[in-house]
Amino acid sequence: LNRMNPDAKKYFIGCFTEEQKLPDTIFLRGSEKFQIPELLSDIPPFPAIQENHVRPLIHIQNGCDLHCSYCIVPHFRGPSRSISKELVLEQVKAAIQAGRKEGVLTGIHLGTWGKDLRPKQHLMDLLHFIEKHIENNFKIRISSLDSNEIPDSLIDYLKDSEMIRPHFHIPLQSGSAGILKRMKRRYLPEQYQLVVEKLRNALPDACIGADVIVGFPGETEAEYEECFTFVSNSPLDYLHVFPFSPRSGTPAATMPDQLPEALKKERVKRLKGLSDTRRTQFTRRFMGQIRQGILIYPDLVLTDNYISVHLTKPAKVKPGNAVQVQLKEISANHKASGILA
Repeated sequence: LNRMNPDAKKYFIGCFTEEQKLPDTIFLRGSEKFQIPELLSDIPPFPAIQENHVRPLIHIQNGCDLHCSYCIVPHFRGPSRSISKELVLEQVKAAIQAGRKEGVLTGIHLGTWGKDLRPKQHLMDLLHFIEKHIENNFKIRISSLDSNEIPDSLIDYLKDSEMIRPHFHIPLQSGSAGILKRMKRRYLPEQYQLVVEKLRNALPDACIGADVIVGFPGETEAEYEECFTFVSNSPLDYLHVFPFSPRSGTPAATMPDQLPEALKKERVKRLKGLSDTRRTQFTRRFMGQIRQGILIYPDLVLTDNYISVHLTKPAKVKPGNAVQVQLKEISANHKASGILA
């Protein structure tokens, strides 16, 4: 690749990346893979809408100011930079003109949108602006928000908005206060819990998920159990669980008491089992109900509240269309099936 494309940026994900070092190459580990769209290049004013992308990404922000102890992203993406409301709206309108029914707001740190603009603004200002200027049948899904950037006023807006999908991903990283401090996260477990409970009470049908990093340097058995218990007692519906992977150039990479891979794998497996249980419990709540959604493939619908429903009979309409689906069954491997309503 280097010989054929010497000036190209090269990103790699997967197990291969854990111990690799090559010149002019960036290896993405764990949850960093979800930031690929933001890392590939500086955000253009409005990206082209790909013909085969049924849920286009709406870029609103790039960069990050936080410098969590395990994360390398701020070092090569720079400080948080917001896209203006007008240019974000152009992206949304381009998606609508291309026939899309849903878009996903994306960025490296969405909750900081507007802080660098003058006058200073908040993410809710952007959401109000979009909702005011588009058709009612276009829906927006928010990719990720930190718990300390979800004020009560935003929850009130989300509760009443017809545009925002009831699906929220709120990174946790750990349920242990000691681990969060060493990670340089800016909240305590009880603060996170309060926000998630408020969101759950306001939107009882919403799907709420989180990222968790397992095996952070020095993570004791007690701290891991603290995290497991915290998640068990939370209203979270699913987890993205990753083993800690040291990134060269980050403080966490040189912290003492790095955990063995076998122990990290064991702890990840247990939390993933909890996630599977939570996901199944959430999905069962909606058996027999009809939900709005987007046809992803001829035989797969993603509901408004983030349930993947496999159709027993393929749809006759094209992927990307807004549909209604009735959930019928859930299998032993946690997969839901249903029919178009």
